[in-house]
Amino acid sequence: MGKLRNSQLHHAPDESPNRWIAEGEKYALIGLQVNLEDASSRQVAPALWVMTGTAFSIPAHWREWLGKVRADDVENCNLFLLSKLASAMPGVLDAENVALQRRTRNFYAGLLLASPFAPAHPPVELTGARVDGETEIRQHVTLDPPVRSPVHLYPALKPEHIALAARLGEQLCAIPLVGIPGRHWRLFRTLRVYTEARTRDEIIDRIHQYCRCIDGLINSETGKSRQQFKSRTELFIGHGHHDMMGEIYDVRSAVEHLHEYKYLEEFKRNVRLDLIKKEAIVEWIARSALARVIENSTLWKHFANTPALTDFWALPPDTRRQNWGAPIDSQAPLSGFEPQYINDGELGATGDSA
Repeated sequence: MGKLRNSQLHHAPDESPNRWIAEGEKYALIGLQVNLEDASSRQVAPALWVMTGTAFSIPAHWREWLGKVRADDVENCNLFLLSKLASAMPGVLDAENVALQRRTRNFYAGLLLASPFAPAHPPVELTGARVDGETEIRQHVTLDPPVRSPVHLYPALKPEHIALAARLGEQLCAIPLVGIPGRHWRLFRTLRVYTEARTRDEIIDRIHQYCRCIDGLINSETGKSRQQFKSRTELFIGHGHHDMMGEIYDVRSAVEHLHEYKYLEEFKRNVRLDLIKKEAIVEWIARSALARVIENSTLWKHFANTPALTDFWALPPDTRRQNWGAPIDSQAPLSGFEPQYINDGELGATGDSA
């Protein structure tokens, strides 16, 4: 994390500095360099905007402070998630900036739930204000980047992903304001586990963490974890997948008990490819389930905390299904997967670490 005070952020010559951030407004934004398809700069929610194809030209002294590589990364961002507000004290870095950062981070979390995208460089977060005709950056943060999946490579972010991300971001801001009995700690903790899992380098660790996300939603009983991991996920993906979910849970258990050697100690291409497919499936289940809970306010009371989950899973199956809706296709993330193009090096044939 770094703080830059009393510095000026210059827009490219063809961008008016006042177009996005007006005099006296504070802002927070997250910049990404991503595979972007058919997106345009626009307001996407009452307090959220996206900027695309907008270059930021950083002055020389910024380059010295940030370093050329990081400065170039900021300038090369092609997607900015923005929130802003008019302030009586734009020159002060305070709780208003924190609130704006919370809103843009929720927007970013929504984007992670909307797509398995991976940026080319670590995302950058900026906050500051426009004072006396200058857009100042008061704080600079580098975020841990989501890693790419060998199944998805670099999928394009589309307008529908950005629209969904904005809806989810607004809902994440709304949940704490609703008087949910028992509050919402478990749901937000589960989301945190998911967003952090997206940044893990090792596929086997990501499988472990995505399974924990599902655990966060199914609230399995002590001594019945594996059984209920298979049975309760029927709500999310329908019937007929017990064997698959049991195998995924076995990977989770191996990581939990430091038994990864079963999968990693000896290189077997078919085993590594199977791990890749399992990771894609369990990530999709965790992401889709979380997105549905967050987007649908009628589900908040059921998934917000442990007592609420206990009551939800005690409901008759037909009632749960009516509340939840149609299941997703568990095999959807494998559509178009071409394992023949993944070489053994990408699978860890050399330099393995169990």
